[in-house]
Amino acid sequence: METVLFTERELQNRVYEISQEINNIPTVQPPVLLCVLNGAFMFFTDLVKNIDECHIDFIQCKSYVDNKQYQLVITKNKDINIEGRDVYLIDDIYDSGVTMDTLYNKLKQENPNSLTVVTLFKRWDSPHQNYNSITGFLLQDESFLVGYGLDDEKGLSRNLPYIKGILNDCN
Repeated sequence: METVLFTERELQNRVYEISQEINNIPTVQPPVLLCVLNGAFMFFTDLVKNIDECHIDFIQCKSYVDNKQYQLVITKNKDINIEGRDVYLIDDIYDSGVTMDTLYNKLKQENPNSLTVVTLFKRWDSPHQNYNSITGFLLQDESFLVGYGLDDEKGLSRNLPYIKGILNDCN
């Protein structure tokens, strides 16, 4: 069963709130916002539009093949040096934690001043790691999310301005 879970207005309002939260964290120099491609691109774009000043970069990784999760592989690494910088690692969803935990540990080795994980969505039952984080929405069910950067099983629907959910059928 498909249903709209988050409207475009709800998403934009929450993204703005997250940007203001980031703007209110004091930094010595403009922070680095690092987008995890491909799923976070729409969230990231809307977020940086509302950040006072920042440097941006992108990292791309893959852990799923045909809806099965495997070891994380970085397919495009960031270019910016983050040593001594305040870094925000921006992703679409914190689900199993494999992607975020791997990237977090990798980036932490580069000695940033601070490293904060920012995800638009987090599942309520996801394993929680001990790091600074900002979450847009806490998901209470097991819907498969599509839209606003998140793709379906065919790699489509990333361009939808809203999020629809496909509830898992347990029957």
